[in-house]
Amino acid sequence: MLVLGISGSFNTEDEQWITGLPRGFFHDSAAAIVEDGRVLFAAEEERLSRVKHTHAFPLRAIQACLRHRAVSLRDIDEVAFFFDETFLDHELSTFRLGRPDLAEVGARARIGTLLDGEVDPERINFVPHHVAHAAATYRESGFDQALVLVMDSSGEAESVSAFRAGDGELALEHQVPTAASLGQLYFRGTRFLGFRLFDEYKVMGLAPYGDPTRYRKVLSGLYELGPDATYQFDAEGMDERLLRAGIRPRRQDEPLGADHRDFAAALQETLETIVGHVAGGLMARTGQRNLCLSGGVAQNCTMNGRLASSGRFSDIFVHPASHDGGAALGAAFGRAPGRQGGRRRRTDLGTDIGSDADIGRLLDAWGDHVTAELQDDIADAVAGQLAAGLVVGWAQGRAEFGPRALGHRSIVADPRPAANRDRINRIIKQRESFRPFAPAVLAERANDYFQLAGVEPDFMTFALTVRARHRELLGAVTHVDGSARVQVVRRDVDHLFWRLIDRFGARTGTPVLLNTSFNSNTEPIVDSAADAVRCFLTTGLDQVAIGSYLVSRKALVFDASTLVPVLTPTVAMRIRRPPRGPEEWELHEWSHPTDSARTARLSTAAAGAIIEAAGHRRLGDCVTSDSLPEVEAELISLWHSRLVDLVPAGLCATEGGN
Repeated sequence: MLVLGISGSFNTEDEQWITGLPRGFFHDSAAAIVEDGRVLFAAEEERLSRVKHTHAFPLRAIQACLRHRAVSLRDIDEVAFFFDETFLDHELSTFRLGRPDLAEVGARARIGTLLDGEVDPERINFVPHHVAHAAATYRESGFDQALVLVMDSSGEAESVSAFRAGDGELALEHQVPTAASLGQLYFRGTRFLGFRLFDEYKVMGLAPYGDPTRYRKVLSGLYELGPDATYQFDAEGMDERLLRAGIRPRRQDEPLGADHRDFAAALQETLETIVGHVAGGLMARTGQRNLCLSGGVAQNCTMNGRLASSGRFSDIFVHPASHDGGAALGAAFGRAPGRQGGRRRRTDLGTDIGSDADIGRLLDAWGDHVTAELQDDIADAVAGQLAAGLVVGWAQGRAEFGPRALGHRSIVADPRPAANRDRINRIIKQRESFRPFAPAVLAERANDYFQLAGVEPDFMTFALTVRARHRELLGAVTHVDGSARVQVVRRDVDHLFWRLIDRFGARTGTPVLLNTSFNSNTEPIVDSAADAVRCFLTTGLDQVAIGSYLVSRKALVFDASTLVPVLTPTVAMRIRRPPRGPEEWELHEWSHPTDSARTARLSTAAAGAIIEAAGHRRLGDCVTSDSLPEVEAELISLWHSRLVDLVPAGLCATEGGN
């Protein structure tokens, strides 16, 4: 049986069918294809569209699934969507209240339209949101019997759902309504700290720098723990209660101070206290000591680490795609018969980086800007560069499915010098200095360096304690509280990444690498070889390894005059007419939700160059020599922010080589 699982909204990049959707509505679109219970391919739409956290219906990801299996939509036995149909139809009716022009179309019909009418409506099915999350984590946990706990901002009407799992079945045990959402608790606290939606991980990283005692009384007054896994919390009233307590929201441009760090610490402690109470109560009720976690709250690896170190559970499995993208996979499991055999150990379910021949042709097109050397042993070659202090992008095999880079689309570095953390945060990732990096360690040596707390940390889903004798040694990956978001790498699961760490260990005596996602702060994790080259040239990476090629820059000063300036696929260029003053050119991300679209001013000369280039002419041929330096600098800056692309002429027909 061939099942296509889908998550996302009913808008597309080209059609804002429902205008004004907030950024968080059905975010992290994805598609997954499952055959007879086995996952064949899964991809998040953002990796292909290059729009972070996109909620657009995942047309690109669906096509990638079909290409991988060499089938059409007509060959799919069932399509599974990640929310309940009645709920969706009600939501669509609500949207119509403000949009009388919106056609009276239900969810099933809308999905059918988006799939070009190639799927019989009877083959489109719906899986309740928390059931989708639960199915994904249980089916891939390897447990026969387990307690499954799903926690997020909201499902249809619930924010926490617990299931007894056994013999491949899920039985609902406990639910908490959306009004007491733990996802909302953390998001609202995140917003008080001046961060935005999807910045919750920043708060988690900031928390260890603070002291929770300062705000403990205020935050503990927001909730009440009850008997048997119950608790009371008013999400809607949280903002007002914090304001009445004298807590002032931080402005985005305001420096982070001790009060912000302390609030983050108290917020994290509050989440851990409530979740510990819920999980412990459910364990006592069910007697089940195997725990599966999923939903957005399960991405809080510090919380997961606390649960693991509590000793309450024999084993804990946190799904590597606990976000809504993973619910696409769970929806497919919810409609696919059979059970996945054994625990999932790898997440490389996405796009393949390509053959060395394909990569070589791409690099040849970039020949004015990079040098590329084909290596007999790419792992050994890169290990030598890392041991010499270089920071290297690593793009190999199929892309990961889920928010973590786990050795297929990674940036890797020596984990020992603390200066590496600061350097990568500043000039490569271009992000806040307090954010930690994760260690990837050989499975054979993991217990030597980390207290594993009885779990198997394959996916960076647990913050675990670095053994005291190694904290100074692992300065770049040990957080301020002595913890690390550990990834264990197994030789029989990912031999190439294992060999990279092993060869680094042979040179340095430390079989551990710093591993972080291969992207800048303006884009999703790279997916294609072209994405990898673009990220390499627009960050401070020293080198990049793509397939068997080790790639370096040719010159310190980047020359864009030989490249073709083009708009990225999700950006439009338009004339802005202010009430006073001359007309101005502007770039606008038209495919984004209205509350997250970026805009940028564009000089007349730069706009003229893009128009004159017409998608195939080099920049140097489109502007005068006098204006070239200024226009080039402007377009390079926009390239860094991914509003404009700069592409070798030979790749323009393939949209940058993707």
